Amino acid sequence: MKLLKYLCISFVVLILLTCGCIFYAFQIEPYNLQIKEYTLNETRADTNEITIVQISDLHIKKDFTYENLANVVETINAQKPDIVIFTGDLYDNYAKYNDDNNLIKELQKIEAKYNKISIWGNRDYGGGAVRQYATIMEQSGFTLLTNKNLYVTLDNGKKILFTGLDDSLLGNPFMPDSTKMYDSDYDILLTHEPDAAINYLNYNYDIILSGHSHGGQFNIPFLPVVNEMAVTSTRLSTEYSGGMYTLKSDTDSTLYVNTGIGTTHISARFGVVPEVAVFHIYI
Repeated sequence: MKLLKYLCISFVVLILLTCGCIFYAFQIEPYNLQIKEYTLNETRADTNEITIVQISDLHIKKDFTYENLANVVETINAQKPDIVIFTGDLYDNYAKYNDDNNLIKELQKIEAKYNKISIWGNRDYGGGAVRQYATIMEQSGFTLLTNKNLYVTLDNGKKILFTGLDDSLLGNPFMPDSTKMYDSDYDILLTHEPDAAINYLNYNYDIILSGHSHGGQFNIPFLPVVNEMAVTSTRLSTEYSGGMYTLKSDTDSTLYVNTGIGTTHISARFGVVPEVAVFHIYI
């Protein structure tokens, strides 16, 4: 009888724990925004600090609308960014849900001293989004880079090169002919899919910023097989799925994979909280 009672209690606890985890994954973690901060290039002498904020993979949809985005915008502005970067995937599926006017009004509220920059993600091509994405970003105050370079001159006269590539899955990415023709003090490459970064190592960017992976959306303790399946389900994010990596080249480049803000396929996250990445870079 004692064994049966123990088994019954254990079963009830297991059920309650499972239900709690499911509730957390669907109702709490997807909206539990986290700031991740990094300091780069601090060993250089005679430099000034600038703040670059990166967001990625908003995946706006019925259960994550412009109203949810408002918290993201508030978090971004609280960092007092010099430059804001969006590395693609605005809507989850434009054909199923879109709300351009309200989304533009919210994105317009993002403040940056010098510039707001965006690139294409694979979701920005599908479901009819390809016809609207460029207009949405332009009206939101973002400079959309499609295989283009942008030089930003800081107050101290230093220059940052931003090279924004087209999406690697549904677009046609290539390096602009003018890349590295002009002197710059810090070089940043933007590409939505992280595994594509290895194609551009010979250009020796200081840092490559990407997204796309969502970190798999699930990172369950003691279940590495599930976590690996979650990561490998997204193409071109198998090798680099989240966080900071050093890529071996003539001069080692750094790759940062932003695990994103929204969700796709399943509207849940577990162990991979939505993130706003903040880079304090000395230039």
